[in-house]
Amino acid sequence: MALLRCLATRQRSCCKQSMSGNASRVFVTFLIVVALFLVGYYFYQKSNSMTGMACANPPRNIIAFGDSLVSGYGATRGKDLPSLLSTRLGVPVLNMGRSGDTTAEAQGRLSRVLSEHPDVVLIVLGGNDVLQGVPMETTKSNLASMIETLQRDNIEVVLAGVMGGLGNDPFYAMFQDLSKSYGVALVPNILNGVFGHQDLMSDQIHPNDAGYAKVADKITPAIAAACDRILRQ
Repeated sequence: MALLRCLATRQRSCCKQSMSGNASRVFVTFLIVVALFLVGYYFYQKSNSMTGMACANPPRNIIAFGDSLVSGYGATRGKDLPSLLSTRLGVPVLNMGRSGDTTAEAQGRLSRVLSEHPDVVLIVLGGNDVLQGVPMETTKSNLASMIETLQRDNIEVVLAGVMGGLGNDPFYAMFQDLSKSYGVALVPNILNGVFGHQDLMSDQIHPNDAGYAKVADKITPAIAAACDRILRQ
């Protein structure tokens, strides 16, 4: 009997040790899973912050306002500039472009832009002023007036620079001056590296799908930064 009691005692002791060992292994496994989750979440957040593209808690309304470069002349369906910006930013971008618009004609449509209550407006204008021989001072005055109107409604403005001529570009300094005077973001000469490259152009003036993609890549960071400024207000 004493021998049986001894064996029973040893068996219970072994069982307790086994259960304790199992519990320890389960606890260690749990800690490993939690650690892996936290590490993965850290790198996910870090990756998102490094891209700086998508707008977290995005503004209600982003509008691309301009001429044929906005309306999408030369692009296939869904490859126009506003659509490409929307894909890159992860938020809707309303296309309010109209082919052929000068700055004066676009200014007449600005009330429609305001009626959409935008938070960010991208302005892409000036090319048709050059083609129609509009004096540069008139172009500058029209752009300045539109910027002032938008800023009165606390709208973030992103200004896209276009070429004012081949070779010496008088528009470059004009856009720089507007950007500094009104404190708006400027993406200089958005067709630089696209214009004149046959593989990126649909005709002598307008990009093709690949060209618009390059333009969108240039503009996206400026709009993303505008989103961030709104969130910090």
